[in-house]
Amino acid sequence: MFRLYGILLLGYLCIVLQGYDGSLMGAINAMPQYQHFFGLKAAGSSTGLVFAIFNIGGLASLPFCGPLNDFYGRRWGILVGCVFVIIGTCVQAPAVNSGMFLGGRFLCGFGQTFLNVAAPTFVAEMAHPHWRGPLSGLMQTNYFVGSIVASWVTYGTAYLDGEGSFRIPIWLQMFSSGVVAIGIFFAPETPRWLMAQNRREEAERVLADLHGEGSVDNVFVKLQMAEMTSQIYQNGSDKRWWDYRDLFNTHAARRRMICACGMAWFGQYSGNALVSYYFPVIVEQTGITDPHTQLLLNALNPVVSWFAAILGALLLDRVGRRPFLLSGVFGMAVCLAIVTGCTKLSLDTASKSAGNAGIFFIYLFSVIFSLCLVPLLPFYVAETLATETRAKGTAVAAVVSTSASILGQYTTAVAIEKIGVYYYIVFIGWDLIECVIIYLFFVETKNRTLEELNEVFEAPNPVKKSLEKRSTAENIRDAIAKE
Repeated sequence: MFRLYGILLLGYLCIVLQGYDGSLMGAINAMPQYQHFFGLKAAGSSTGLVFAIFNIGGLASLPFCGPLNDFYGRRWGILVGCVFVIIGTCVQAPAVNSGMFLGGRFLCGFGQTFLNVAAPTFVAEMAHPHWRGPLSGLMQTNYFVGSIVASWVTYGTAYLDGEGSFRIPIWLQMFSSGVVAIGIFFAPETPRWLMAQNRREEAERVLADLHGEGSVDNVFVKLQMAEMTSQIYQNGSDKRWWDYRDLFNTHAARRRMICACGMAWFGQYSGNALVSYYFPVIVEQTGITDPHTQLLLNALNPVVSWFAAILGALLLDRVGRRPFLLSGVFGMAVCLAIVTGCTKLSLDTASKSAGNAGIFFIYLFSVIFSLCLVPLLPFYVAETLATETRAKGTAVAAVVSTSASILGQYTTAVAIEKIGVYYYIVFIGWDLIECVIIYLFFVETKNRTLEELNEVFEAPNPVKKSLEKRSTAENIRDAIAKE
């Protein structure tokens, strides 16, 4: 099992890299050294473009992500992503003008999207079935590991007077991408991808090594081989790079895509862009104007969020996906409503207590988002898709996610500059709409194998089916697994 954890760690590090960029740009954007060198403001259309170009690069890579993962495997998707991030960092870190800086961020975003498509699929397909919920849920918590590192590195380098204050943190993007690029050569391909390529013996050996303590007769190995044999097709649409019809041509496929694309959008456009990328700007609106204090608060936020995300990942299979999502999105709407009122009061009356209350509820928003949504972001997308459509479906979901990120990052910069605190009201209303969509369309997936979910989505009402008590045979299988 320790080898399995080491292999899954490679997927986790891909998310560390994503989290590092999420806090990196928000932090260096608050540095006067960075603003003066590139002639930028903390908020505005030019700043919005700097943030959004990362996801524009990601959008450009999406036509290639699904086919690469389907034809050459999940490992190659991860490797190609790491290579582009390394190249992008080498362009961005020494940038002498804004054009070069934007070009580097474009390449980093281009590579990160390969990682965002391949890594969740790699982890979901490689994880032990009995622990798939916690193991896959813990993956996205590593976003905060990267965020914490970036926040504290930039907090320290902000005290440097020269360009090193923002260039050193950018160079450090290469660390995790370099480790993953080397480590992926020592990891096997996922058994489900091998089965889809009709490489049954290899798939069985990988399962035996990672899930069966070296034995092909292990109950977990036999169960998964039987399920994959009956559910995975060697002539599926994953063998045709151009064929995306299986994502939409049946009722079950469309219901899968509603879950996948809905989760992708909600994970990027629920108000979290305000906190992730513009936290120092929001803190300034509450009355705190010192850059070092802003960066300190920015550095503490992901630490608190990380512990919440870990707790959420560990509770996933106990509480369930739907309760987490419904309570989380509603709680975020409530927090944003209170933040709006406190920030408005702070601006109008210079009330320090109102500003402090606003900061508290910004933190609480982050905690709720981290507890209830972060563990599910890539994981729920991957587990609601069938093996034959998982790579392409994840790529389509990434298109949705990236589009939401671009919209949120660019419009947030402009909206904060133009209308300030009133912009928060947009997300209050949208989060309430998300509650309704989740209640009506999102299925419960806890304690089911990836293959068992086929039965759920093929039902006339997948949500109702997913909430039914499981059969005796299924309960026996879980009882054996716990022995």
